[in-house]
Amino acid sequence: MLKRIHPWVVLAVFILVALTGARAWAKAPVRIACVGDSITWGYGVPVRLTQAYAAVLQKRLGKGYDVLNCGHGGATALRQLPPNHPGWMVSYWQVPQFKQATRFKPNVVIIMLGTNDSNPCNRTNVQQHFMRDYSALVRHFQNLSTHPRIFICLPPSLENGVVHGPHPAMPAHGVVPRILHIVHAMHLTSINIFHAIAGRWKFFNGDRIHPNVTGQKLMAKVIYRALLKAGVVKAHKKP
Repeated sequence: MLKRIHPWVVLAVFILVALTGARAWAKAPVRIACVGDSITWGYGVPVRLTQAYAAVLQKRLGKGYDVLNCGHGGATALRQLPPNHPGWMVSYWQVPQFKQATRFKPNVVIIMLGTNDSNPCNRTNVQQHFMRDYSALVRHFQNLSTHPRIFICLPPSLENGVVHGPHPAMPAHGVVPRILHIVHAMHLTSINIFHAIAGRWKFFNGDRIHPNVTGQKLMAKVIYRALLKAGVVKAHKKP
């Protein structure tokens, strides 16, 4: 005949399990997904795996954080692109990194899109669908089980630049007001990469679109400070 288990024993086991689970949860890294285009991916730097802003941010944050570069060259926030769009351009919704960022179950999502949307071929689509599609992308990540904090980066300026061809790009400020409208309407936090790097061509490669190594470091610094100010990361203490 089984003996009755004392309530204090049951309580002790429950507390032990709870504490063990709490310790395991405390050790879980804060997952940060960097969503974007070739600027996020690290196009134009010699070693993107260590010099793209996501990698620089990872190094700066150190242990306790897992930063994933989910950038894809040519990506747009627009779901649908016009028939005459360049072959290198693609909707972020259709690239593997979109699924990768989703499966990552991030705690923080940093979105920096809009540069490729500024291409002249997208002018009509931007006017009609950009805010709708960008907002839907934000909601997609907000609805993940981890309910991540979303940060929106205003993309670098494209003024005086070109996008993979002879046609001048629509100035980046054509999408920036729309992005800011989304930020305010959805109560998000913006990170002003546009202001930090606009017109400072020493931080860009020759195409004046893609930041160089120094530009990527600057973006990582600005983003780190924004995350720190928002309280989603802690200041990295050097040993």
